[in-house]
Formats: sequence, structure tokens, C-alpha cells
Amino acid sequence: MNIALIYTTTNRSTKKSCKLVCEKINADTQLIPINMAKNNCILKYNLIILASSNNRGKVQSAMKRYISTNLKNLKEKPTALILNCDENNDIDKILKKTFTEELVTTSLTSSNFGYELDENNFMEKRKINKLIKQNEKLPALDLNEINKFTDVINSMIEKRVD
Repeated sequence: MNIALIYTTTNRSTKKSCKLVCEKINADTQLIPINMAKNNCILKYNLIILASSNNRGKVQSAMKRYISTNLKNLKEKPTALILNCDENNDIDKILKKTFTEELVTTSLTSSNFGYELDENNFMEKRKINKLIKQNEKLPALDLNEINKFTDVINSMIEKRVD
């Protein structure tokens, strides 16, 4: 089974979580940045995983364009959806805003993996320092969610649903 994991991100946590997903999936999985994903590349894969970050409710425009251009082909393939955003947000609403309601309702699984702040980014470094001063917990990727997500994908692979 061939799997494409197509992602877009404004920070490093989406790419990091996608790499973890690729390592845990028991199939040939290609990690493809959205700017490298060709419109017809969907046709080569048995399963399409789409991943996007969402920062303060802002949807990645590259992902929206890719979905609108390829919606017909995406609906014909099994899909799974990954979101990287604050776990306190209304995840269902953000999933639908990011990936369209149609893809959300037909996807095999969808999940929010949370996010991490990048200490190499000046603005995020300020957020980190502020959270530390306030004795608040720093945001982190949810490894349990990543494991649950990959368990669903691996179960599907074992059943060979194409």
C-alpha cells in the first residue's frame, strides 16, 4: 500500500508530527510538502493523509487551494486528516474550516496532535518565556493522539481497504 502524507505548516511542529506518523505507519509512506504535491499525484496513492497547522484560527491557504483543486479525486480515495493546533479550540469546527465538511465526514480518521512552540523563532521564544514566568505548561505534541491515529491507519492497512 502506498500512502501520501501531504502537509503544510507555518512552524516546525506539523512537519515533526508528520515524520512521527510516517515512522509509525506500516506501509510505504511519502512525506510531501504541499508546494511539491502535484494535482495528479493523488492518483498514485491508495491512501491520502492531509496535515495542516492552524494558528489562532487561521487556515493554511495552500491547503485550502489544494483541496478545492483536488476535491473530486480526494473524495474517491480513502483519506485521513491531521490538525496541529491548540487543544482548547473547537476542533470539529477547525477541521471543517481547514479540510471542508465533506472531507471531514468521509475521512477514515481525523485528529488534533497539538503543537509545540519553536524556541528558534523570536516571537515564539517570547511566548515560551512568558509561559515559563507564569508557571504554565508549554504546549506539546500529543503522542497519545499520534499513536491512536497511526493505530487506525495500521488497522486499515491490515484489512487492505483500498
